[in-house]
Amino acid sequence: MNSYLALRLRKLAVIYSVAKPENLEADATNEVVVTTQHGCEIARVMRVFSKKPEDIGEPEAEPFILSVDRILTEEDREKKREIAQREREAFLKSREKIEFHKLPMKLLKAEYLFDYSRLILYFKSDNKVDFRELLKSLAGLFKTRIELRQIGVRDETKLLGGIGCCGKEVCCAQFMNVFYPVSTKMAKEQNLSLNPAKLSGICGRLLCCLGHEHEYYASFHGKYPKIAAEVVIGEETARVMDINYITKKITISFADRRKAIFSLDDIKGRRDSTTGRNLWWVHQEGQSEPDLSVLLRNLNPPGTGKKKKKSEENEAPKKGNKRNRSHENNPDVDDCDLNDSSDSG
Repeated sequence: MNSYLALRLRKLAVIYSVAKPENLEADATNEVVVTTQHGCEIARVMRVFSKKPEDIGEPEAEPFILSVDRILTEEDREKKREIAQREREAFLKSREKIEFHKLPMKLLKAEYLFDYSRLILYFKSDNKVDFRELLKSLAGLFKTRIELRQIGVRDETKLLGGIGCCGKEVCCAQFMNVFYPVSTKMAKEQNLSLNPAKLSGICGRLLCCLGHEHEYYASFHGKYPKIAAEVVIGEETARVMDINYITKKITISFADRRKAIFSLDDIKGRRDSTTGRNLWWVHQEGQSEPDLSVLLRNLNPPGTGKKKKKSEENEAPKKGNKRNRSHENNPDVDDCDLNDSSDSG
């Protein structure tokens, strides 16, 4: 039965699926020499499949990887170290040429293919760059085919790597193949502070780990009360201060500033059929559902920031007009008591 290899070239986002040669004993994390449409390159084996996966791989009509030649030998590793040294020299010389042509671009990395048939230069720029003259200078300097690739800030971090705020290597440089969209809504669902400095990675964009953890936190959505929601504990009411979905603990504060910590498994809730409001309580062993009518007594408590109804706003001036009419009928009333102090002078 044929086996298939999931191969990754350099740090490109695409993972290629190719048939495993019968005489090749390659396992995951092995490096192999492959022949591609661009030339000879080194690829890393990400996984070995018993059958070809449907979710990865390029179209069969034009496969990018033409063949898998061999596992990396000691001579190949020595050549790889030599290539790394030449890449460093090419980087410095290319940067000098960019400064000579005064181009608004920042060179990030230089990469040779394994057979030196192509030199790839990764750069970053805020604007479109006309590098035709630069290409002529580089081609005459290195005597090989030059390819310039413009990448963004996230791809820059993926290419160069770095240490994230968690103390580990950034996710994009470890295992991420594509960048998924990340929004502040994901941070809200995790009860995180919407501070850009704390939510941004070293690339300046929102942390990718918010997207990795979103599915876990979204699984709790609607099952437990939100922060500042009221819950009933026995004959008392309290408010939710914090919810830790990792430890599955909820912190509740009483009116007299007492605090209590309960397990999320003890939190029960139901929707009121009349008002449609979610009612929450802490289930205590051996007791039935407590009296939840206390949660419906004050649906719009003061200090919640909710605006008054229009009917209430319209009633206020009507009362003032009634007071002015009574003053007209009683001329003995002092004007200073009715008029504003700013108009009395």
